[in-house]
Amino acid sequence: MNMLVGRKARTWVLGLALLAGGGGGALGEAQAGTTDDLMDTTKHPVSVTMAMQADSFFGFNPSIYGTYGLTDNIALAFNFTYWTMINGVGVHDNAPWLETDMGLNFTFLEKRLSVTPMIGFVHGQLLSSRGGFFPNGGGSVNERTTAFEGVVPNIIANYTDDRFEGEFYLGYYKAIRSEGGSGGGGATGCTGLVDTNCLGASQTGGRGTWDFLHYWVSAGMRVNSMWSLGAHYEHLLTTRDSSAPGAAQDYYRWIGPYVEMKLPGNMAFRFTVGKDLTDNQDFYKLKFTKTF
Repeated sequence: MNMLVGRKARTWVLGLALLAGGGGGALGEAQAGTTDDLMDTTKHPVSVTMAMQADSFFGFNPSIYGTYGLTDNIALAFNFTYWTMINGVGVHDNAPWLETDMGLNFTFLEKRLSVTPMIGFVHGQLLSSRGGFFPNGGGSVNERTTAFEGVVPNIIANYTDDRFEGEFYLGYYKAIRSEGGSGGGGATGCTGLVDTNCLGASQTGGRGTWDFLHYWVSAGMRVNSMWSLGAHYEHLLTTRDSSAPGAAQDYYRWIGPYVEMKLPGNMAFRFTVGKDLTDNQDFYKLKFTKTF
């Protein structure tokens, strides 16, 4: 009887050991498989585009954007844009501005049409530290740098087939912090109009915050696999400017043609030029993209 009990005990111990070894290994493999699955580009295709951009308003503004596939027609989308010199807004000259966006990309019509709603944040001095009036604000170049100074709900849609191409973008830049000072006046501790390192009133205007609406639409025809021609319209305006009554304004309304050259290796150059309908000046935009 004791021998039988001993044999059963040894059998249970051996079974538990096998379970711990084999079962644990299987569990580990399953966990590893789950982790590796997230990095499997056959199941989750990844596309990343590096864009070198410059225009006559925002200056040099490189960006990186892309998608991470979740299903056949849905992907995680991201975008990072860095404005290195915000010349066009007149104030905060040479001040950089960073935008970070996340959202979802949806494709339709056998992937000819993509729609990407995103929510983003901007970081810097533009929305939350408004100083001075246009065109050359007169505020200090050492305005307060603020992380998460604004929120940016935005959407972009693209259409491409063998003959036609088009793009639409709409973004609303809303200030959510106001450390730069209240509208039309100074923050506590400011000494007056001549104190350019103060968050109070500047010599040419008042402190405050502002919100932007930015949108564009372009449509063109693909001449062949390399060249395409089209037209571009773009509008930037403020919907709110708390620095003074009536300060909100149109900054530009661009309209003009573009030409794009596509190259092997998923590269493309696009040059857009035309008129600014707000002041009858010319504008230009240059964009180079490389997709991996």
